[in-house]
Amino acid sequence: MKKRALIIGHSGQDGFYLTQTLEAQNYEVFGVSNSSRLNLDHLDIKDGLITDFAFCESLFSQIQPDELYYLAALHQSSIEQSYDDLKFYKDTIDVNANGLLNFLECIVKYKLECKLFYASSSHIFGGTKSLIQNEETPFCPVSIYGVSKVLGMQYCELYRQKGVFCSVGVFYNHESPKRSSKFVSKKIIETAVKISKGEASELVLGDLSAKIDWGFAPDYVKAAHAILQVEESGVFVISSGSLHTIEDFVSIAFEQLNLNWKDYVKVNSNIILKKSVTVLQGDNSKLKQLTNWEASLSFKQMVEVLVGNELMR
Repeated sequence: MKKRALIIGHSGQDGFYLTQTLEAQNYEVFGVSNSSRLNLDHLDIKDGLITDFAFCESLFSQIQPDELYYLAALHQSSIEQSYDDLKFYKDTIDVNANGLLNFLECIVKYKLECKLFYASSSHIFGGTKSLIQNEETPFCPVSIYGVSKVLGMQYCELYRQKGVFCSVGVFYNHESPKRSSKFVSKKIIETAVKISKGEASELVLGDLSAKIDWGFAPDYVKAAHAILQVEESGVFVISSGSLHTIEDFVSIAFEQLNLNWKDYVKVNSNIILKKSVTVLQGDNSKLKQLTNWEASLSFKQMVEVLVGNELMR
């Protein structure tokens, strides 16, 4: 019999690649997001929100998944909203944490053996003084997004005490062709390709020296699946373990297009909306040790794949 997986937030970047990963392993995959439903047409499930327990209960009780992946997330780049907006704060907590709480309770009520994966973020370490972060690094969020992810992790810890297998993946930056144009990585790739085609003349960035722990999204969702296959649930840092500057990213992208990036890239620090000096670098030792996970692409290979995909659009 096929295993059943339920993905909350299946239509985003990570949900897209996770669906592919699970289907390749013969899972029956179901999903909900704020824009679509996956394989739910034959079920008696009315439209609803993951912040509504009745909707979550109907969804979970009918599917009875073996694995549940909670990828739903609201963050500043997903909407045009100010961080000063109280409603945005509340909505962020609702989507990133309280929706999770609904499904944790459904597991207790309907199928305790269901394993849950919660996608957290390196933003939980936003103001850390630790040069490299691991599963023992104290939380230090400096945004409502980071705060909401900490709350979700604490919900998971609470429900482990109730016997729920709920693991957390602390995702560091991860890229793919599915990345939104609002992210600097996608902006670089899109603009570089436009320049190569004569459709743009320059790329304006805020800070070429910023260092980022970058990985490939398809690799990271494979890590999420692997985390649910280990014997005990827990927290796992999902990162590349290395840092690269935005200049590194730009250089590789333009080189792939046979262009000298210095001829086209301009720096304007005024476009940086959020100034931060914190450099986040994850230690993925635990993940590698317990799951044998390895990234399939190097940083350079990842950027080249992104450029190649953009050229084919």
